[in-house]
Amino acid sequence: MYKLIATDLDGTLLNDEGQIPKNTYGAVAYANSLGIRFVLCTGRPIQGVMKLYDDLKLDSPIVTNNGAMVYLNKNGPLILNQTMSIEDGSFVLKLNEEYKCTVCMWHDQKLYVSELNDQAYAYASITGIIPHLLGEIDLSKCMFGPTKFVFCDSLEKIASIRDKAANAVPDTVTAVTTRPYFLEFFSSSISKAFALMKIGEALDIRQEEMIAVGDGCNDMEMIRYAGLGVACANGDPAVKAEADYIACTNNEGAIADVIDKFIRK
Repeated sequence: MYKLIATDLDGTLLNDEGQIPKNTYGAVAYANSLGIRFVLCTGRPIQGVMKLYDDLKLDSPIVTNNGAMVYLNKNGPLILNQTMSIEDGSFVLKLNEEYKCTVCMWHDQKLYVSELNDQAYAYASITGIIPHLLGEIDLSKCMFGPTKFVFCDSLEKIASIRDKAANAVPDTVTAVTTRPYFLEFFSSSISKAFALMKIGEALDIRQEEMIAVGDGCNDMEMIRYAGLGVACANGDPAVKAEADYIACTNNEGAIADVIDKFIRK
């Protein structure tokens, strides 16, 4: 019997309009009624998760910032909080001198942006957070480093720099696309899989009792980790190659598909 379902948000739980498909509400409610923990597992910060959490009437752990932060529920406690080093953060900032993307940086639950343009405001709108200018913070004088960076630009630009950036950063930094127009940088010590391991330890849920569902490269490790790894039909081909099951697309309700097949069965 599965005891936990971890799901990515964008491209997985949510359709292309950023909404929860109608068939998903009942499926999640059914899983909740069985005591199954339904875990939102995302690159978003906690502020970008709360409405979805409440809409689904959840009382379960939350994984944010690609696994950097783990909450046992929306009111805490915070059981994992990993940041980049100040040196790595400074390296990523300098890297953008070549790429010239709009930079969004999360530090101490605040959003800083390189400039207040349409891309920065579009990214900030995902979480409802008011962005601050990067010039307002000096990383070299901070007690700890940033949680993550996001380079925002056109699909073509991000596609053209993705592999180059991943090869340029030190081994202590991971660079992955979380949406086609977002290139994210975070500490290599974090992952959604490690976050699930910490939740399992806290709640006494074994690896084989977990289902993980995703579509992007930042979901690959948790799909490998879970007892049942699921990729959406709309997912990256490399992610689908790692999955035990290919669900329908996010627009058709991939999470409902998974619950119907493996929980209601």
